[in-house]
Amino acid sequence: MKLRTQNIVVLMFCLFGFSGCGVSQDNHEDVSSNAEMQETNAWESAQETDVEDTVVAEPGPEELLDAFLAGEIPAIYDNGEGGGLLFDQLPHDEDDWECYSAGERIDLDNDGENEQIVNGPYGGMYIDARDGNVYVLAEGEGTTGVLSYAVYDNATWIVHRDTSHGGRQTYWLTRYDGGNNIVDEFKLGAEYWESTDGTYDENSDFTYRDEKISMEEYEELIKEIFGW
Repeated sequence: MKLRTQNIVVLMFCLFGFSGCGVSQDNHEDVSSNAEMQETNAWESAQETDVEDTVVAEPGPEELLDAFLAGEIPAIYDNGEGGGLLFDQLPHDEDDWECYSAGERIDLDNDGENEQIVNGPYGGMYIDARDGNVYVLAEGEGTTGVLSYAVYDNATWIVHRDTSHGGRQTYWLTRYDGGNNIVDEFKLGAEYWESTDGTYDENSDFTYRDEKISMEEYEELIKEIFGW
């Protein structure tokens, strides 16, 4: 009987011993697994940091305009016509009336960023940088569409004018709110086809925003818009 009791004790000790060893092994595996997971997470974080550090920022508007003037990138048209326009491929001979040159930079489309004025025939052209590209915002269109701009009504307006032909003076004004987003435009003009001396008088036809106005109103608007 005593021997049997001893055997039972020995058997229980072995069972508890094996159980204890099993728990110890599981704990060891958990610790190893956690350590490996921490190392993996640390490596992934380091990789993400390296990727973030190597991201190259997109060039800003001023840098894009500089690249255009350097002949590195073309100016394109919003309507997709005309292909790309490279500045260094334009005529630059100062003795040529059709030569082009870099002018000043001002905000022409009221978006808070400067556009590049390119001096040239019929008023040259205005170059806009946005969305990672360079665009031709406006350009001279011959004697019936000479390009200029005016500051009027707390905004900058792009102007095309026809004032070199007899019997008429016409101004088309366009106001942008960034890019090619036109928010307002109107026509201001005088017609005096029957004039014998080539000038208008109180009997001429004057128009502002498709409405007939007087000569006095026309001249006041010319002075207010253009400062003449």
